[in-house]
Amino acid sequence: MIRNIILIIFVSIFFTACIDKNDEDSIKIGVVLGLTGKYSDLGLYEKNGIVLAFDEINYQINNRKVELIFKDDNQDIETNKKVINELVESDVKYIIGNATSSMTKVTLDITSKHKDIFQFSPTASSSKFSNKDDNFFRVQTANSSKHFTNVIKLLEQTNAKDIYLIGDKKNKSYLYDYLHLFDESKQMEFKEIIDADLPYEEILKKVKNADFIVQVQSSRDAASLIQYLRINNNNTPIISSGWAMNKEFIENSGKWSNGIYFISSDYINYKDKDYKKFAKNFYSIYKYEANRSNIQGYQTAKILIEALKNGNKKVDDIKKYIIKKETFNISGDKISFNKFGDIKTPYYIFKVTNSKFEKIK
Repeated sequence: MIRNIILIIFVSIFFTACIDKNDEDSIKIGVVLGLTGKYSDLGLYEKNGIVLAFDEINYQINNRKVELIFKDDNQDIETNKKVINELVESDVKYIIGNATSSMTKVTLDITSKHKDIFQFSPTASSSKFSNKDDNFFRVQTANSSKHFTNVIKLLEQTNAKDIYLIGDKKNKSYLYDYLHLFDESKQMEFKEIIDADLPYEEILKKVKNADFIVQVQSSRDAASLIQYLRINNNNTPIISSGWAMNKEFIENSGKWSNGIYFISSDYINYKDKDYKKFAKNFYSIYKYEANRSNIQGYQTAKILIEALKNGNKKVDDIKKYIIKKETFNISGDKISFNKFGDIKTPYYIFKVTNSKFEKIK
Protein backbone atom coordinates (compact mmCIF):
# COMPACT_ATOMS: atom_id res chain seq x y z
CA MET A 1 0.00 0.00 0.00
CA ILE A 2 2.78 2.41 0.98
CA ARG A 3 4.67 1.51 -2.20
CA ASN A 4 1.56 2.31 -4.29
CA ILE A 5 1.07 5.65 -2.56
CA ILE A 6 4.71 6.59 -3.18
CA LEU A 7 4.36 5.55 -6.82
CA ILE A 8 1.22 7.70 -7.24
CA ILE A 9 2.97 10.69 -5.67
CA PHE A 10 6.01 10.21 -7.93
CA VAL A 11 3.87 9.95 -11.08
CA SER A 12 1.90 13.06 -10.07
CA ILE A 13 5.09 15.05 -9.53
CA PHE A 14 6.48 13.82 -12.86
CA PHE A 15 3.43 14.85 -14.87
CA THR A 16 3.15 18.17 -13.05
CA ALA A 17 6.78 18.88 -13.92
CA CYS A 18 6.12 17.96 -17.56
CA ILE A 19 3.11 20.24 -17.73
CA ASP A 20 5.04 23.08 -16.13
CA LYS A 21 7.92 22.50 -18.53
CA ASN A 22 5.58 22.52 -21.54
CA ASP A 23 3.99 25.76 -20.34
CA GLU A 24 7.41 27.27 -19.85
CA ASP A 25 8.57 26.19 -23.31
CA SER A 26 5.47 27.42 -25.12
CA ILE A 27 5.42 30.80 -26.83
CA LYS A 28 2.41 32.87 -25.83
CA ILE A 29 1.29 35.47 -28.35
CA GLY A 30 -1.59 37.79 -27.59
CA VAL A 31 -3.73 38.87 -30.55
CA VAL A 32 -5.74 41.98 -29.68
CA LEU A 33 -8.18 43.20 -32.33
CA GLY A 34 -11.69 44.61 -32.61
CA LEU A 35 -13.57 41.36 -33.19
CA THR A 36 -17.01 42.71 -32.30
CA GLY A 37 -18.60 46.13 -32.40
CA LYS A 38 -17.68 49.02 -34.66
CA TYR A 39 -14.86 48.32 -37.16
CA SER A 40 -15.00 44.58 -36.38
CA ASP A 41 -14.68 43.83 -40.09
CA LEU A 42 -11.10 45.14 -39.99
CA GLY A 43 -10.19 43.05 -36.94
CA LEU A 44 -11.80 39.88 -38.26
CA TYR A 45 -10.02 40.20 -41.60
CA GLU A 46 -6.67 40.62 -39.89
CA LYS A 47 -7.41 37.64 -37.66
CA ASN A 48 -7.90 35.39 -40.71
CA GLY A 49 -4.50 36.40 -42.09
CA ILE A 50 -2.81 35.85 -38.74
CA VAL A 51 -4.36 32.43 -38.23
CA LEU A 52 -3.32 31.32 -41.73
CA ALA A 53 0.33 32.18 -41.00
CA PHE A 54 0.37 30.09 -37.82
CA ASP A 55 -1.58 27.27 -39.46
CA GLU A 56 1.26 27.01 -42.00
CA ILE A 57 3.79 26.26 -39.24
CA ASN A 58 1.39 24.04 -37.28
CA TYR A 59 1.78 26.34 -34.28
CA GLN A 60 5.38 25.25 -33.73
CA ILE A 61 8.53 27.40 -33.66
CA ASN A 62 11.85 25.61 -33.07
CA ASN A 63 9.98 22.69 -31.46
CA ARG A 64 8.18 25.03 -29.11
CA LYS A 65 4.40 25.16 -29.07
CA VAL A 66 2.81 28.49 -30.04
CA GLU A 67 -0.28 29.54 -28.15
CA LEU A 68 -2.37 32.33 -29.69
CA ILE A 69 -4.46 34.14 -27.09
CA PHE A 70 -7.21 36.13 -28.81
CA LYS A 71 -8.65 39.20 -27.11
CA ASP A 72 -11.43 41.47 -28.35
CA ASP A 73 -10.79 45.19 -27.71
CA ASN A 74 -14.34 45.96 -28.96
CA GLN A 75 -12.96 49.36 -30.05
CA ASP A 76 -13.53 50.45 -26.46
CA ILE A 77 -10.87 52.06 -24.26
CA GLU A 78 -11.79 50.37 -20.97
CA THR A 79 -12.24 46.96 -22.59
CA ASN A 80 -8.87 47.31 -24.29
CA LYS A 81 -7.14 48.24 -21.04
CA LYS A 82 -8.70 45.22 -19.35
CA VAL A 83 -7.61 42.68 -21.96
CA ILE A 84 -4.08 44.09 -22.23
CA ASN A 85 -3.62 43.95 -18.47
CA GLU A 86 -4.84 40.35 -18.56
CA LEU A 87 -2.12 39.51 -21.10
CA VAL A 88 0.53 41.28 -19.01
CA GLU A 89 -0.55 39.36 -15.91
CA SER A 90 -0.38 36.12 -17.93
CA ASP A 91 3.26 36.90 -18.77
CA VAL A 92 2.60 37.32 -22.50
CA LYS A 93 5.65 38.92 -24.15
CA TYR A 94 4.42 39.30 -27.74
CA ILE A 95 1.27 41.11 -28.79
CA ILE A 96 -0.11 41.39 -32.33
CA GLY A 97 -2.43 44.38 -32.37
CA ASN A 98 -4.29 46.58 -32.50
CA ALA A 99 -6.18 47.13 -35.75
CA THR A 100 -6.92 50.84 -35.28
CA SER A 101 -4.58 53.63 -34.22
CA SER A 102 -6.85 54.72 -31.37
CA MET A 103 -6.76 51.30 -29.70
CA THR A 104 -3.05 50.91 -30.46
CA LYS A 105 -2.39 54.05 -28.43
CA VAL A 106 -4.33 52.59 -25.48
CA THR A 107 -2.27 49.41 -25.64
CA LEU A 108 1.02 51.27 -25.96
CA ASP A 109 0.24 53.34 -22.89
CA ILE A 110 0.38 50.05 -20.96
CA THR A 111 2.97 47.98 -22.83
CA SER A 112 5.49 50.84 -23.00
CA LYS A 113 5.92 50.46 -19.24
CA HIS A 114 7.14 46.90 -19.76
CA LYS A 115 10.48 46.71 -21.57
CA ASP A 116 10.10 42.97 -22.17
CA ILE A 117 6.88 43.18 -24.24
CA PHE A 118 6.94 43.50 -28.03
CA GLN A 119 3.90 44.89 -29.86
CA PHE A 120 3.38 44.47 -33.61
CA SER A 121 0.41 46.11 -35.39
CA PRO A 122 -0.86 45.12 -38.84
CA THR A 123 -2.65 48.40 -39.64
CA ALA A 124 -2.08 51.23 -37.12
CA SER A 125 -0.81 54.22 -39.12
CA SER A 126 -0.86 57.26 -36.84
CA SER A 127 2.26 59.42 -37.00
CA LYS A 128 2.16 59.62 -33.20
CA PHE A 129 3.92 56.25 -33.10
CA SER A 130 6.67 57.18 -35.58
CA ASN A 131 10.40 57.66 -35.05
CA LYS A 132 10.47 56.27 -31.54
CA ASP A 133 13.00 53.79 -30.21
CA ASP A 134 10.50 51.54 -28.51
CA ASN A 135 9.11 48.00 -28.71
CA PHE A 136 6.40 48.83 -31.23
CA PHE A 137 6.64 47.82 -34.91
CA ARG A 138 4.03 47.81 -37.70
CA VAL A 139 3.56 46.78 -41.32
CA GLN A 140 1.32 49.72 -42.20
CA THR A 141 2.98 52.86 -43.55
CA ALA A 142 2.73 55.73 -41.08
CA ASN A 143 0.87 58.87 -42.05
CA SER A 144 3.11 61.91 -42.46
CA SER A 145 3.25 65.25 -44.23
CA LYS A 146 5.68 63.65 -46.71
CA HIS A 147 3.18 60.94 -47.58
CA PHE A 148 0.38 63.46 -47.98
CA THR A 149 2.23 65.36 -50.72
CA ASN A 150 0.20 63.66 -53.46
CA VAL A 151 -3.04 64.67 -51.76
CA ILE A 152 -2.05 68.32 -51.70
CA LYS A 153 -0.99 68.15 -55.36
CA LEU A 154 -4.36 66.64 -56.28
CA LEU A 155 -6.21 69.41 -54.46
CA GLU A 156 -4.02 72.05 -56.12
CA GLN A 157 -4.65 70.61 -59.58
CA THR A 158 -8.40 70.82 -59.06
CA ASN A 159 -8.11 74.45 -57.86
CA ALA A 160 -10.05 73.50 -54.75
CA LYS A 161 -10.57 76.42 -52.35
CA ASP A 162 -13.34 75.35 -49.99
CA ILE A 163 -12.13 71.99 -48.67
CA TYR A 164 -14.13 70.17 -45.99
CA LEU A 165 -12.92 67.35 -43.74
CA ILE A 166 -15.42 64.72 -42.59
CA GLY A 167 -13.81 62.62 -39.86
CA ASP A 168 -14.62 59.81 -37.43
CA LYS A 169 -13.59 61.13 -34.03
CA LYS A 170 -13.76 57.67 -32.47
CA ASN A 171 -10.41 56.92 -34.11
CA LYS A 172 -8.72 60.10 -32.91
CA SER A 173 -5.12 58.97 -33.32
CA TYR A 174 -5.68 58.16 -36.99
CA LEU A 175 -7.75 61.28 -37.64
CA TYR A 176 -5.07 63.49 -36.06
CA ASP A 177 -2.80 63.36 -39.12
CA TYR A 178 -5.58 64.43 -41.47
CA LEU A 179 -6.50 67.32 -39.19
CA HIS A 180 -2.93 68.56 -39.69
CA LEU A 181 -2.80 67.81 -43.40
CA PHE A 182 -1.83 71.36 -44.40
CA ASP A 183 0.39 72.27 -41.43
CA GLU A 184 3.66 72.23 -43.36
CA SER A 185 2.50 73.54 -46.71
CA LYS A 186 0.48 76.41 -45.19
CA GLN A 187 -1.00 76.86 -48.66
CA MET A 188 -4.44 75.49 -47.81
CA GLU A 189 -6.75 74.98 -44.89
CA PHE A 190 -10.03 73.26 -44.20
CA LYS A 191 -13.11 75.39 -44.54
CA GLU A 192 -14.75 73.25 -41.87
CA ILE A 193 -14.13 70.03 -39.95
CA ILE A 194 -17.29 67.95 -39.72
CA ASP A 195 -18.01 65.18 -37.21
CA ALA A 196 -18.90 62.06 -39.20
CA ASP A 197 -21.44 61.11 -36.53
CA LEU A 198 -23.70 64.03 -37.43
CA PRO A 199 -26.98 63.14 -39.17
CA TYR A 200 -26.45 62.80 -42.91
CA GLU A 201 -28.88 65.60 -43.72
CA GLU A 202 -26.78 67.99 -41.61
CA ILE A 203 -23.57 66.90 -43.34
CA LEU A 204 -25.26 67.38 -46.73
CA LYS A 205 -26.12 70.98 -45.84
CA LYS A 206 -22.63 71.73 -44.54
CA VAL A 207 -20.84 70.52 -47.69
CA LYS A 208 -23.31 72.18 -50.07
CA ASN A 209 -20.69 74.60 -51.42
CA ALA A 210 -17.60 72.43 -50.99
CA ASP A 211 -15.00 72.23 -53.77
CA PHE A 212 -13.52 69.03 -52.35
CA ILE A 213 -14.19 66.67 -49.44
CA VAL A 214 -11.52 64.77 -47.49
CA GLN A 215 -13.15 61.78 -45.80
CA VAL A 216 -11.73 59.78 -42.86
CA GLN A 217 -14.06 56.89 -42.04
CA SER A 218 -14.20 53.11 -42.11
CA SER A 219 -15.18 51.45 -45.40
CA ARG A 220 -18.80 50.83 -44.46
CA ASP A 221 -19.34 54.29 -43.02
CA ALA A 222 -17.58 55.96 -45.95
CA ALA A 223 -19.66 54.01 -48.45
CA SER A 224 -22.91 54.79 -46.68
CA LEU A 225 -22.26 58.54 -46.52
CA ILE A 226 -21.09 58.72 -50.14
CA GLN A 227 -24.22 56.92 -51.27
CA TYR A 228 -26.36 59.45 -49.41
CA LEU A 229 -24.49 62.46 -50.81
CA ARG A 230 -24.62 61.20 -54.39
CA ILE A 231 -28.29 60.18 -54.26
CA ASN A 232 -29.03 63.68 -52.99
CA ASN A 233 -27.24 65.25 -55.96
CA ASN A 234 -24.01 66.23 -54.23
CA ASN A 235 -21.26 65.42 -56.71
CA THR A 236 -18.38 67.10 -54.89
CA PRO A 237 -15.03 65.30 -55.52
CA ILE A 238 -14.07 63.14 -52.54
CA ILE A 239 -10.76 61.67 -51.44
CA SER A 240 -11.10 59.00 -48.76
CA SER A 241 -8.45 57.56 -46.46
CA GLY A 242 -6.73 54.20 -46.76
CA TRP A 243 -8.86 53.04 -43.84
CA ALA A 244 -11.82 52.72 -46.21
CA MET A 245 -9.97 51.31 -49.19
CA ASN A 246 -11.13 47.74 -49.49
CA LYS A 247 -13.54 45.54 -51.41
CA GLU A 248 -16.32 46.19 -48.90
CA PHE A 249 -16.30 49.89 -49.77
CA ILE A 250 -17.07 49.13 -53.40
CA GLU A 251 -19.63 46.46 -52.51
CA ASN A 252 -21.45 48.78 -50.11
CA SER A 253 -21.34 51.93 -52.23
CA GLY A 254 -22.17 50.27 -55.55
CA LYS A 255 -22.02 52.52 -58.60
CA TRP A 256 -21.43 55.54 -56.38
CA SER A 257 -17.89 54.31 -55.68
CA ASN A 258 -16.78 55.28 -59.18
CA GLY A 259 -14.74 58.49 -59.25
CA ILE A 260 -13.85 58.41 -55.54
CA TYR A 261 -10.16 59.03 -54.79
CA PHE A 262 -8.15 57.27 -52.09
CA ILE A 263 -4.78 57.81 -50.45
CA SER A 264 -3.08 54.62 -49.33
CA SER A 265 0.11 52.57 -49.37
CA ASP A 266 -1.98 49.47 -49.94
CA TYR A 267 -0.97 48.60 -53.48
CA ILE A 268 -1.37 44.91 -54.33
CA ASN A 269 0.66 43.45 -57.17
CA TYR A 270 -1.81 40.81 -58.35
CA LYS A 271 0.65 39.48 -60.95
CA ASP A 272 3.39 38.67 -58.43
CA LYS A 273 3.97 34.91 -58.09
CA ASP A 274 4.26 35.07 -54.28
CA TYR A 275 0.98 36.95 -54.07
CA LYS A 276 -0.70 34.39 -56.32
CA LYS A 277 0.55 31.55 -54.12
CA PHE A 278 -0.69 33.28 -50.97
CA ALA A 279 -4.03 34.22 -52.56
CA LYS A 280 -4.65 30.65 -53.76
CA ASN A 281 -3.91 29.22 -50.31
CA PHE A 282 -6.05 31.86 -48.60
CA TYR A 283 -9.00 31.26 -50.91
CA SER A 284 -8.81 27.48 -50.47
CA ILE A 285 -9.39 27.97 -46.73
CA TYR A 286 -11.64 31.02 -46.41
CA LYS A 287 -13.49 30.85 -49.75
CA TYR A 288 -13.15 34.55 -50.55
CA GLU A 289 -10.49 36.67 -52.22
CA ALA A 290 -7.91 38.01 -49.75
CA ASN A 291 -8.11 41.75 -49.08
CA ARG A 292 -5.44 44.10 -47.82
CA SER A 293 -6.31 43.60 -44.15
CA ASN A 294 -5.99 39.81 -44.55
CA ILE A 295 -2.60 40.33 -46.19
CA GLN A 296 -1.31 42.67 -43.47
CA GLY A 297 -2.41 40.31 -40.71
CA TYR A 298 -0.59 37.50 -42.51
CA GLN A 299 2.54 39.61 -43.04
CA THR A 300 2.68 40.69 -39.40
CA ALA A 301 2.48 37.10 -38.22
CA LYS A 302 5.04 35.83 -40.78
CA ILE A 303 7.63 38.45 -39.79
CA LEU A 304 7.15 37.73 -36.09
CA ILE A 305 7.44 33.99 -36.72
CA GLU A 306 10.68 34.44 -38.66
CA ALA A 307 12.12 36.70 -35.98
CA LEU A 308 11.24 34.19 -33.24
CA LYS A 309 12.82 31.37 -35.26
CA ASN A 310 16.07 33.28 -35.58
CA GLY A 311 16.19 34.90 -32.18
CA ASN A 312 15.26 33.85 -28.68
CA LYS A 313 12.76 34.89 -26.06
CA LYS A 314 14.28 38.35 -25.54
CA VAL A 315 12.44 41.27 -27.09
CA ASP A 316 15.70 43.04 -27.97
CA ASP A 317 16.75 40.09 -30.12
CA ILE A 318 13.43 40.17 -31.99
CA LYS A 319 13.85 43.88 -32.68
CA LYS A 320 17.48 43.50 -33.73
CA TYR A 321 16.69 40.69 -36.13
CA ILE A 322 13.94 42.64 -37.93
CA ILE A 323 15.98 45.85 -38.12
CA LYS A 324 19.14 44.07 -39.27
CA LYS A 325 17.36 42.07 -41.98
CA GLU A 326 15.43 45.25 -42.88
CA THR A 327 13.54 43.87 -45.91
CA PHE A 328 11.02 41.05 -46.01
CA ASN A 329 9.29 39.73 -49.14
CA ILE A 330 5.89 38.35 -48.19
CA SER A 331 2.81 37.70 -50.35
CA GLY A 332 4.10 39.91 -53.14
CA ASP A 333 5.14 42.86 -50.96
CA LYS A 334 8.60 44.18 -50.26
CA ILE A 335 8.42 45.41 -46.66
CA SER A 336 11.41 47.45 -45.47
CA PHE A 337 11.78 48.62 -41.87
CA ASN A 338 13.76 51.58 -40.56
CA LYS A 339 15.54 51.56 -37.21
CA PHE A 340 12.34 52.59 -35.41
CA GLY A 341 10.19 49.74 -36.72
CA ASP A 342 8.33 51.90 -39.24
CA ILE A 343 8.11 50.78 -42.86
CA LYS A 344 9.23 52.82 -45.85
CA THR A 345 6.45 52.08 -48.37
CA PRO A 346 5.24 55.27 -50.09
CA TYR A 347 1.65 56.48 -50.31
CA TYR A 348 -0.22 56.46 -53.62
CA ILE A 349 -3.36 58.07 -54.99
CA PHE A 350 -5.99 55.65 -56.26
CA LYS A 351 -9.25 56.28 -58.08
CA VAL A 352 -12.20 53.92 -58.39
CA THR A 353 -12.87 53.19 -62.05
CA ASN A 354 -15.39 50.57 -63.16
CA SER A 355 -15.65 49.44 -59.52
CA LYS A 356 -11.89 48.81 -59.24
CA PHE A 357 -9.10 50.67 -57.47
CA GLU A 358 -6.70 52.08 -60.06
CA LYS A 359 -3.37 53.60 -59.01
CA ILE A 360 -3.01 57.00 -60.71
CA LYS A 361 -0.06 58.56 -58.83
